[in-house]
Amino acid sequence: MKTVAAVATLLGVWLAVESHLAGTGMPWREAGTVSVAATAVTRTPTEVIERYCVRCHNERRLAGNLTLETFVVASAHERAQTAEQMILKLRAGMMPPPGARRPAGDTLRTLAEALEAVIDEAAIADPNPGVRRFQRLNRAEYERVIRDLLALDVAAGRWLPPDTYLGSFDNLSAAQGLSPTLLEAYLRAAAEVSRLAVGTPDAVVSSTKYTSPIEVSQHAWDRLEGAPYGTRGGIVVTHDFPADGSYVFSLETLFGRGTSFEDVDLSIDGEGVALLALEHNGGSSVPIRTEPISVAAGQHRVAAV
Repeated sequence: MKTVAAVATLLGVWLAVESHLAGTGMPWREAGTVSVAATAVTRTPTEVIERYCVRCHNERRLAGNLTLETFVVASAHERAQTAEQMILKLRAGMMPPPGARRPAGDTLRTLAEALEAVIDEAAIADPNPGVRRFQRLNRAEYERVIRDLLALDVAAGRWLPPDTYLGSFDNLSAAQGLSPTLLEAYLRAAAEVSRLAVGTPDAVVSSTKYTSPIEVSQHAWDRLEGAPYGTRGGIVVTHDFPADGSYVFSLETLFGRGTSFEDVDLSIDGEGVALLALEHNGGSSVPIRTEPISVAAGQHRVAAV
């Protein structure tokens, strides 16, 4: 009977306590949770750093060669690089390190969000895209720009040295230096391109020889790119004519067979300018010459097929 009475007494006390909590409108379990959360909320982000970070990151220990003794979250934008490192460590769960004291709940996430908010607000208020580094055109870009501006096909390798690479890229400003020698190369390229674009009125008589590579097909079913349709074999080149004037074209064939009734069609920019008959079955050592042909200065595609 005494045992039953004791149990009844304890039950009565328990019910009384529970009834008291119910009268306050807050269950006892929720009350405990609210208390912990309230404690976390009352600690500011700067206080969290002072409590959990400064123990290692101070002037004496300098863990990671970093001190946070004077770090204030509200002024995180003044030490943006340090704040970014802190955000990365907090987001990755690397700080505080394993075994060190850590705050409860979402305190670390809240700290990271506070740092991000301060940095973002400062960046919006005072944008700083950084300094535009010097950057020049590499050889491929130089060729494309000249083609777009002047309709000229040039080989930049004639004047410019090979480009330097950084991480498999040759158009990064970090990889592009500009020495006095390289500057002279670009100036020389500009002078040559200008001459090609506007011509040279006082140009002297000169000659240029083009040879068809042995690997270029001369079969009847193969047409060279740039040659008129319906032709086969031959040679197609792009030549820079220095000035308006009359030009003589000379063609020499090494050998041939069954070409007694074949002709060589000479065209400039796709327009026929001469029709030459092959002699000695295409194996004559004497060049076949045209009459003087008037050509305007500039770059033109010449085809002999």
